Amino acid sequence: MPTKVATFLAHALAMENEASERYAELADMMAVHNNADVAEMFRQMSEFSHMHALSVRQRASGYELPRLKSWEFRWNMPEPPEDGDPGVAHYLMRPWHALAFALENERKGMAYYATAAQTGDDAEIRALATAFADEEAEHVATLERWLARTPEPESGWCEDPDPAAVID
Repeated sequence: MPTKVATFLAHALAMENEASERYAELADMMAVHNNADVAEMFRQMSEFSHMHALSVRQRASGYELPRLKSWEFRWNMPEPPEDGDPGVAHYLMRPWHALAFALENERKGMAYYATAAQTGDDAEIRALATAFADEEAEHVATLERWLARTPEPESGWCEDPDPAAVID
């Protein structure tokens, strides 16, 4: 039976891998719609999540992580905290929207770890969660700085004078 620490690390790894995959999917979606700036931002976020997953994997060396089924994960929300709702993506979204989306996800990830750091019943989990929350806080601060430097879109940003025709 896996230890509590191994299970916590499996959750952390899944969260980062899921975030990386979601950002990559959004990047591909934006690229298909010729929204190169936003596609690049999502690719960068995918890479950041991938690097964080590698960091978690490094910390997990020496543990045998359980292979959890999707229904065995225990999040404090319906989906992994950094997954984000892909329904907020719009093919004409601007870099500001991508940064705001990523910032919300990173804040949820930080809150997830902060809660584990405060409520964990294992000292090692609390220490790992504190370290992960601190890393997420750095990501949040970075995104807040980027967002502050990025112009907010003008009203009507989503109006398309030549929308794609959909044939049923």
